[in-house]
Amino acid sequence: MPHSLPKPTLIFHHCNIFQSGDLPPGRFRALAVSDNRIVAIGTESEILALADAQTEVVDGNGGWLLPALSDSHTHVCEYAARKQRVDLTGCGSIEEALEKIRRTVEAKPSNSWVLGGGWDKNRWGENTQPHKRLLDQISRQHYLVLQSKDWHSLWVNSPVLEVCGIDATTADPEGGVIDREPDSREPTGILRETACRPVYQAVPPLTFEEISPLLQDTFREFHQWGITSVHSMETADAFSHYTRLEEKGELGLRIFWYFPRQFLQADNRANLPHKQSGDRIKICGVKLFADGALGSQSAAMLEPYRGGDNTGIEVMSAGELEETIHRAIKQGWSCAVHAIGDRANRNVLRTFAKFSEHSQTAGLRHRIEHAQLLHPDDIPLFAPQNVIASMQPIHLTTDIPLIEKFWGERGRYAFAFRSLKTNGARLIFGSDTPVETFNPWKGIYTARERKYRCDPAETSFYPEESISINDALEAYTRQSAYAVSEEAHLGTLEAGKLADFILVDRDVFHLPAEELLYTRVLFTVFEGKIVYRAR
Repeated sequence: MPHSLPKPTLIFHHCNIFQSGDLPPGRFRALAVSDNRIVAIGTESEILALADAQTEVVDGNGGWLLPALSDSHTHVCEYAARKQRVDLTGCGSIEEALEKIRRTVEAKPSNSWVLGGGWDKNRWGENTQPHKRLLDQISRQHYLVLQSKDWHSLWVNSPVLEVCGIDATTADPEGGVIDREPDSREPTGILRETACRPVYQAVPPLTFEEISPLLQDTFREFHQWGITSVHSMETADAFSHYTRLEEKGELGLRIFWYFPRQFLQADNRANLPHKQSGDRIKICGVKLFADGALGSQSAAMLEPYRGGDNTGIEVMSAGELEETIHRAIKQGWSCAVHAIGDRANRNVLRTFAKFSEHSQTAGLRHRIEHAQLLHPDDIPLFAPQNVIASMQPIHLTTDIPLIEKFWGERGRYAFAFRSLKTNGARLIFGSDTPVETFNPWKGIYTARERKYRCDPAETSFYPEESISINDALEAYTRQSAYAVSEEAHLGTLEAGKLADFILVDRDVFHLPAEELLYTRVLFTVFEGKIVYRAR
C-alpha cells in the first residue's frame, strides 16, 4: 500500500468487493475514496489504517460492493414527464384505458393537450383495437395523444389529426404508415413510425421549470436501484434540461447522449449542443432508426410475420441507412442504430461492414440498439466489426408471447445473449425506460433465467441463450463504460477510477438466481458522495 495516498474522505469496509469478471468475486474487503476517486482497495487493516477523524467510515456488514450500474438505453425525461401524464401501462382492456383517459380529460380545461402512453393493443384482443372515434367520444375539445407501449405508434383523436393536417388526402410518409379505414383512406387515429412526427412536433414540451422537480425525483429512483449513469436516446430539449441541471449542480446522473439524426444535416449541425463544463455529460454519437418494433408489428423482417404477408417497416431504406451512417462516420460520430427485426439487423450489420476499417481506425464504437431478432448467419458479424449489441433483457419478460405468436420458430434467435457472447460480441444492457422498468436486478435475472414476467415458476425461454450473472453484471458495468469510451474511469472498482459504486445486501453470484429479484441496494455512492442510503 503506497504511503503517499491522500487522506480518504470515505471508507467502506467489512465488504466483499467485486472488481471484475476476470477476478474471483470477494477477493478484497475494504475500499477508500478521496473526493471523487477511489484511492485504494485492500484488506480491512490496510484500508482502515488510512482513516483520520474526518473520514466517514461505513461498515458494510458483509454486503457486496459492486461498481455502480449503468442503464445503456433510456429516455429519462420521458419517464419523468409521465409522472404527470395518463399511464396506460398494465391496462388489461381498452375500456380500462378509456376510463383512465376520461378521468384525466375531465380535469383539464378545453383546448389543452392530454398526453399519455403505455397502451398495448396486443392485450386487448383482435376485435378491440384503438380508434379515434373512441377518443372523440371522450372529447373533441381536447388534443388527445397516447403513445403505444413500444413507442412506435400513436393513438390520437380527430382534433390532433386536424391540427397536424393529417386527412384522407395525406400520403404515408417514407418509413411510416397512417392506418386507414378498410374501405377508404380516412385515418383511423393510429399513426405508426415516421407518421408520428407531425404530432410530436405539435405537442408543447414541458418547460425546464416543469420538468426539473420530476427529474430530481427520478434521479433518486435510479439511485435506489444502484444506477448512476445512463445512455440517453433523447431529444435536444432533454439534453438542454440536463445541461441546465449540471450548471446548477443538480444533475444526479451521468448522461451519455446519442443525439437525433437531424443534427447530422449541414444546416442543423451548428445547432448541435456543445458539452457543458463538468464531468457528468458527454455527447457520444447519433441515434438512428432502421425499423419499428415487435409490439406494433413494424420490425423489419426477412420473412413475413406469422399469419399474413406483413414484413414490417424499414424506417430507413438500406440505401438511406448507408448514406446516413457514412455521413456520421465522416463527422467522427459513433452510431447507435435501432434494429429489432432480422432484416433490419442484417441491413445495419452490412452497412457497418462497408465502413468497418474507417470506423475502427477512428476509434468509433458503433452499436445496435435492441438487436432483438437475429438471423443465425448474422450473429458472427458483430465481433469482427466491433459492433456492440445494446440489449434490454427486461423486454424479453413481456415479449415472449408476441415472439411465439408472430415469429414462431425464428424466436430461437430472439435475445440471443449467449450466441452473441460465444461469437465474441460485447453486450451492454439497459431498460428502454419508460417502455419497461429500469430495475436492473430484473434485467440481470432475465439474462440468466429468461422467464416470462420474471416468474420463477415459468419455463425458461430457450435457456441455451442464457448467460451467467457475472456476464450480465458486466453488461451493466464494465462493458457499458467501454461503449461510451469511459473504461478508464468507470465500470470497475480500481484505484484511480471515479468513485461510483453500490453496496447490495446479498451474494448475487452464488445464491439461487431468484434471489436477484429481492436484491436491495443499501448504499449508492456517486462521485464519492453517498446519494442513497436504505432505511
